[in-house]
Amino acid sequence: MHPLHDPSGLEALSQEIKSLALSLGFHQVGITSTDPLLDDGEHLKRWLSEGHAADMAYLHKSPEFRSDPKRRFPEAKSVICLALNYHQPEPDPPQTHQTGARKGKVARYAWGEDYHHIIEEKLCALIQEITARGGKCWKGYVDHGPLLERAFAQRAGLGFVGKNTNLITDDYGSWVFLAEVVTDLKLIADLPATGQCGTCRRCLDACPTGALPEAYRLDARKCISYLTIENKGPIPEDLVPNLEEWIFGCDICQTVCPFNNQAIPTDVPGLSYRKGAGARLSIDEIEAIPDNATFKARFKRSPLLRAKRTGLARNAAALQPTQEMKS
Repeated sequence: MHPLHDPSGLEALSQEIKSLALSLGFHQVGITSTDPLLDDGEHLKRWLSEGHAADMAYLHKSPEFRSDPKRRFPEAKSVICLALNYHQPEPDPPQTHQTGARKGKVARYAWGEDYHHIIEEKLCALIQEITARGGKCWKGYVDHGPLLERAFAQRAGLGFVGKNTNLITDDYGSWVFLAEVVTDLKLIADLPATGQCGTCRRCLDACPTGALPEAYRLDARKCISYLTIENKGPIPEDLVPNLEEWIFGCDICQTVCPFNNQAIPTDVPGLSYRKGAGARLSIDEIEAIPDNATFKARFKRSPLLRAKRTGLARNAAALQPTQEMKS
């Protein structure tokens, strides 16, 4: 019997692919089917209809594809879900603060190089290995494709979705990037994760802008990460006083989460704050950037390019009044 049709062969192949993924530097790997996520698909539709996606129009485009990979790839049978740990401790004070300097905080995931480049290189290598073993892969996703990443990752056993809507893993908490490979191989699926937050509501209570009005529901219109990155317009005046010095992204709902208390530092060199923008940005420096070319050169290979020069300058300007009040 051909190994791709032999149950024992499929088990061996599934384990081999997992081992390959780990050897390429991914920290977790799980497998699930391409069966549609019916409940999550309905939740997404309600979330969109309630306006919680703010101005992210791309999320409204064919939302049914996000819960059902077979709509795009009819022959697809398995989703290989991957996680990469990005946690690192805060740099020592001399590296984050200067006397009298005006600084804005950067979300931890963006301290180093752009994770897309790091993960896509690993994905390409994994897809090559799968193809060499007779599998067809249509796509490797890193948060920029129509797929409900956290829901598929939960069904693949990587972790559970917490009240702050982040995927929470056993070993790395929520400090993980997610990625997926869709293939026509019918691999052995893992059991879904079953963890939960219990009665804890620290993330809901800690959000300074009220972006988590209830458990498992994020309102992007009030989320500091959205307001400082994806948002193309001005930051609402009533929310400016609550930015809490965040100039790019926000980590509040993660730092207060008990599952992140014992986070393991990442072993990926490119994610280190020494490789990129670091944990804090000088507001004076942002204001002094004269043009887009200078901005792109300053933040080459950094996630901060996502906000564009105009967005980062807007964020810097919004932080000035609050910092002046504290000084």
